[in-house]
Amino acid sequence: MNRSILLTATMAIALGGAVHAKELSLQNAFPKTLLLVGPSADYFSDLVKSGTNGEIEFRHYGQGELSPPTEIVDNVGSGAIDAGWSYGAFSAAKVPVANLFASIPYGPDAPKYLAWIYGGGGLELWREAYAPLNVVPMPCTVTLAESGGWYNKPIDSPEDFKGLKMRFSGIGGKILAKLGVSSQAIPGSEIYTSMETGRLDASEYSFPEIDALLGFEKIAKYYYFPGWHQRAGFVELTINKDVWDGWTDDQRNVIDMACKATILEFYSRHSTRQAAAMKKFEAAGVEIRQFSPETLAAIETAAHEVYAEESAKDPLFKKVMESYRAFSEDYDYYQDRNSLN
Repeated sequence: MNRSILLTATMAIALGGAVHAKELSLQNAFPKTLLLVGPSADYFSDLVKSGTNGEIEFRHYGQGELSPPTEIVDNVGSGAIDAGWSYGAFSAAKVPVANLFASIPYGPDAPKYLAWIYGGGGLELWREAYAPLNVVPMPCTVTLAESGGWYNKPIDSPEDFKGLKMRFSGIGGKILAKLGVSSQAIPGSEIYTSMETGRLDASEYSFPEIDALLGFEKIAKYYYFPGWHQRAGFVELTINKDVWDGWTDDQRNVIDMACKATILEFYSRHSTRQAAAMKKFEAAGVEIRQFSPETLAAIETAAHEVYAEESAKDPLFKKVMESYRAFSEDYDYYQDRNSLN
């Protein structure tokens, strides 16, 4: 049996008869049609509706329909909208530690990230961080490892970053600033024109399948790996705390199970599609390269400097970073001994 059907059937049996409620708003920070982050919100919503026999039903709104991306969490907390489908870095102006629940530069891949969230105390810290905003967060989609970015010149050493005008979002921008990059957090829709006109020399955006949608191979010569800044990332579901508290335990369990099913579905669905996009880039004349060990070492040093600075400013950032590092040490103790590399 299809795992989605099985999940839905199990949840529906557990909840019994339907009691139809009002439609809840779910605001996406991204376009509804954008690969992974759009369809996954619909997939999640369908699971919840089926799993609760219609007791909980979300209406999915695309980017900007009810709220700008950077104001989604505020609007969810105030009750202006019921739920958000977003990215932690958009909330970092109010909650700096939110960056660590979006991605952790030089941090975990998807299995390790999920292990920390669900088995290492990460989710509890995430909810502690967001509690003052009156929202309940959780991961509801995990993204693939991103590339290290598109460049109009080779990056052969750390010195090649100096003076570079680059689109970079989240905490990764602060890290590259240590190497002399002028980081600009511009919307994805502006990247192509900005690189074409010389406003930008380089840009990171996403993993290859999504990068292919923006046509970067037409305006950039070099495509670098690894994506040190985001080996995995979370699309976060945020729910108004009063809405969350008004549900039964069974209903909250449906939300939790639906998110976990969405994570598995979309991670497995997109993991098989990246090679085709990369081969398309190569056919267009793009050089796919890897950063040198010297360059990666310099970026890692800069990352640790930024983490130390952020921890000194914010006790909660320090607490979350210490939690992840302690978990990582134990996780790697086992994983390293099972590695074939």
